[in-house]
Parts: sequence; structure tokens; C-alpha cells
Amino acid sequence: MHRRLVVSTAEAIRDRHPEMRLTLDVQDTPGDPVPSPIYGHRPDIVGLCTCACHRFVIGEAKTDGDIDKPHTRNQIDAFLQHLDAMQSGTGTFIFSVNGQAADTARGFLRLNCLHRVSSRLHIKVFDGLDFWTLGPPGGEPWHLS
Repeated sequence: MHRRLVVSTAEAIRDRHPEMRLTLDVQDTPGDPVPSPIYGHRPDIVGLCTCACHRFVIGEAKTDGDIDKPHTRNQIDAFLQHLDAMQSGTGTFIFSVNGQAADTARGFLRLNCLHRVSSRLHIKVFDGLDFWTLGPPGGEPWHLS
């Protein structure tokens, strides 16, 4: 289940951003590259686009029962801290979940991460079909992107 979430999220990112280089924490063969740990947590997906837009993506996939766990909160905090510290470009955190858990994931992120959304830091939920973007404080909470 987790592996399928990671792979389907990576495919959706590649469809929207073919120029982005992705590294997944899913090895096809031993020795394949995996993302480096960020503040002690290894993300499931790391993407980098060094074109004019300079985008950096961190993706984390969670099965239904792992969305609102302390370990998940610690991971997300570490990843958002890393993205927020970028000196230039845009950072995006993508939280990948099964479709039936998307409402739970959106509620969790809105409650815990809304204050971090900015023009340079984006937070998204991927539900297996669509990317939902968390709006800034005072704006529309979620919109399809």
C-alpha cells in the first residue's frame, strides 16, 4: 500500500513537471539512490527542478492509520522547516494519502501547518487523483491545483 502511494505520487509529479528530477525511497534494485535524511527523517520523495523557477519538492506518503501520529507530525515539521529555510525558489510539501483519507489529511494539515503557507512554501495533499493546495491564512482553505 505505502509503496503504491509513493510510486503513484511520483508519477503524478512527473506528469505535471517532466523537467523535475525525482529520487524515491523505493528501490527497484539494491544500491539505487534514495533521498537523504532531512533533520533525521528520510522523505519518500525528493524532487528538484533547477530551471528558472527553481522548485524543490518533498513528498511523504502515509497509509490511513498513520496520518495523525506523533512521528508523522515530526516528519512534516522537519520537512517544512527545511523547505522554509531555502534561500531561493519555491518549496512544496506533498502529503500523499489514499482518497478516502484525504479529508482527514487536509484537516490535519490545515490545523497544524496553515501558518507556514507562503508565496515560497506550498503545502499540498495528493489523494491519488488530484493535488489539493492549502491556501494562505485568511484565504480559501483548499483548492484543486
